[in-house]
Amino acid sequence: METYSNLEKLSNDLKNLFQNQNQNEKEEESYFDFEIICEQNKTSFKTHKSILSSRSQYFKSLFKSKMKEYQENKMILKDVSSSILSSILNYFYSGKIEINLENAVEILIFSSKYLIDELIEICLKFIKNNLQIETIVDVLKLSESMNLNQLLNSSYKFISKNFEEFIKTSFFLELEENHLNSILSNDYILINEFKIFQSIIKWGKHKSNINQEKENQKLEKEEKEKLQDQISNIIDKIRFIDFTNQELEDILKEDLIPNQISQKLIQFQILQNDKEKLNEFIQKENQNQNSFIFKSKFLSDSEIIQR
Repeated sequence: METYSNLEKLSNDLKNLFQNQNQNEKEEESYFDFEIICEQNKTSFKTHKSILSSRSQYFKSLFKSKMKEYQENKMILKDVSSSILSSILNYFYSGKIEINLENAVEILIFSSKYLIDELIEICLKFIKNNLQIETIVDVLKLSESMNLNQLLNSSYKFISKNFEEFIKTSFFLELEENHLNSILSNDYILINEFKIFQSIIKWGKHKSNINQEKENQKLEKEEKEKLQDQISNIIDKIRFIDFTNQELEDILKEDLIPNQISQKLIQFQILQNDKEKLNEFIQKENQNQNSFIFKSKFLSDSEIIQR
């Protein structure tokens, strides 16, 4: 016994059935048993319940429940454009769809709402493979709102690996605090730690509506307090231990970081000549899992003590 298959022809036949519905004879039109209407421009698509239910868990449940739409053999969709709906219905019939930067997010949102698992995976793969600095903040927000943890983590890694380029753009300034916190909490950012600190000050100024052109030393007391408050929840993700002594002195003079952090850095400087106490101090501080102040990316605690 031999088994033959021609999936390409099957795909084309079903695609033609859907795409040529308006040119079908009256008798052929009767084969369609469900209508989907796009409210945005009143475009109507004739479909088959069997196709819809086999391709979407949402429609399967809808038809099983025999709700109003099932009884009337039609439904109106308010949350999708006709072009996106056409692409998705065409995919239902042919198994083929064109995903691009313009439609990927819309298709993903629709697929998530209407439980089209295959398309969700296709869209997620496409978006992850085409992450861009210009759109990454929007992808972060989308990932969080839809609980797409894999895409969220991929976005964090992308930003971390492109951090030096990213912080030069206006898109960096639009990051939400929780996103920035998560990005700084990993080890993928390998640029100079002082540059990271400078970017945080820049971000904090933007969020606090402080003029970026104003030199740090010339900020008013009220402006410094606003800035310190803005960065208070993320400043402990900066690895001050990897700063040079001169860099530490400079930031302490500027008085831009919260007092609690400043006091720890001053104590660190004071203990430089007492290796034993310095070791105890660092060990104690590093017990806090959420603080990275004295956790070097490059040196062990013992190497820090001996340097």
